[in-house]
Amino acid sequence: MGKRIVELLISLKDELLDIIYPPKNNCIICESEFSGICPLCISQIKRVKDNESVIAYGYYSGVLKQLILEFKYKKSFVAGSILVEFLLDLIQSNNISIDGIVFIPSSKKALKQRGFNQCEYLANELSKKLKVNLYKDVIKVKNTKEQKLLSKEERFKNISGAFDLIDNSNIKNKKLLLIDDVVTTGATVHECEKMLKKNGAKSIKILTVAKSYI
Repeated sequence: MGKRIVELLISLKDELLDIIYPPKNNCIICESEFSGICPLCISQIKRVKDNESVIAYGYYSGVLKQLILEFKYKKSFVAGSILVEFLLDLIQSNNISIDGIVFIPSSKKALKQRGFNQCEYLANELSKKLKVNLYKDVIKVKNTKEQKLLSKEERFKNISGAFDLIDNSNIKNKKLLLIDDVVTTGATVHECEKMLKKNGAKSIKILTVAKSYI
């Protein structure tokens, strides 16, 4: 009964957001008459084919970069919903099987500036669509410099020891999906992956919307 009530409340929340922020009937990128994003704009996304330790939908440029920036800095949840669908496509095409989802936590500064954690939003929407648990146990325990301001070597040193868990009971012996929005060197996601494995996670698949050129 409790689970049904929670699902009903989530559905009502989503319907209310659609009323407050009604989706446009134009492509978010080119403004053509196509709700969400049109096939032509999707076709312009350069897909990542060499997915190895990190599975990415596309490269951080052009249409995909614009979608991420609209979502991350302008709070466009239309763009956010499109990115969720891209991640779902990755999960299905790679036959990813998981027990739960975790995400890269924001720094307090970023959370204050944006008002939300874009990775948490993506992870939360995926958990609802896939009907798997979302675990919010990963926390940032070290103040770090902005990764984008650092060299590749500095990024790994900067992020070392930055993550921990509130409680490891949720992730122990679980097959996890770790969500980030943009991966460059992989320093952040691999540091988080290392911490999760140390705390007993059975396996971890790293999923990101975009892979940045470096």
